[in-house]
Amino acid sequence: MISIVIPVLNEASHIKEVLNHTLSLAGDFEIIVVDGGSEDETMKIVDSFPVVQTCSSVRGRSHQMNAGAALAKGEILLFLHADTFLPDNSLLKIMAVMKKESLVGGSFFLKFDHKHWILSFYTGLSKINSSFFTYGDHAIFIRNSVFKKIEGYKPLSFMEDIEIQFRLKREGKFVKLPVGVVTSARRFVEAGPVKQFFLDVFLVGLYHIGFSADSLKRFYKDWNSSIKLKEQNNE
Repeated sequence: MISIVIPVLNEASHIKEVLNHTLSLAGDFEIIVVDGGSEDETMKIVDSFPVVQTCSSVRGRSHQMNAGAALAKGEILLFLHADTFLPDNSLLKIMAVMKKESLVGGSFFLKFDHKHWILSFYTGLSKINSSFFTYGDHAIFIRNSVFKKIEGYKPLSFMEDIEIQFRLKREGKFVKLPVGVVTSARRFVEAGPVKQFFLDVFLVGLYHIGFSADSLKRFYKDWNSSIKLKEQNNE
């Protein structure tokens, strides 16, 4: 079984559609939504899906994903962003590839719900099986036993998706599946696609050469925080 862990924070605009789509997929799976303190209708929407398990945790993706993993019953953990759609037969593909005992996990590549040349270029880069081009919105999946062995995500404020790949690859092989998830391009649209792309590459590059996640986090704006700030300014 696959345990799909979805960390959420003020995701009322996307979570219903994502849950409906995910529940329509073929395969043996459970869904665990972990709330980091949403102040909108997110959890009211989630609670309308009785088959979806919920819990709350300290805010922050690393904390939320660890909390969800602690409740998971599946042999495989799949960490899914609340604005991201898995491809058809994705769960069956994961179960098939993870029959290889040498694999500790993997991810999909990334496609966007918005057309722009830089986003198409980004999609091409995301097909490369490297921690430099593989992030949390690619829907990372990990063998549960290995996740427990490495003690899950480190409690980082940023770059937790890249850091865990360093430790996973010491345990075995990490695969990039030749199919793509579709995610919202909202942060690219808000900041400007070219500006956001080069910011992402710059920050990931600095992290790879030794800059701490906390020192880089201040240059990366949380989408949910920006929404809340706009709402407060409009009141």
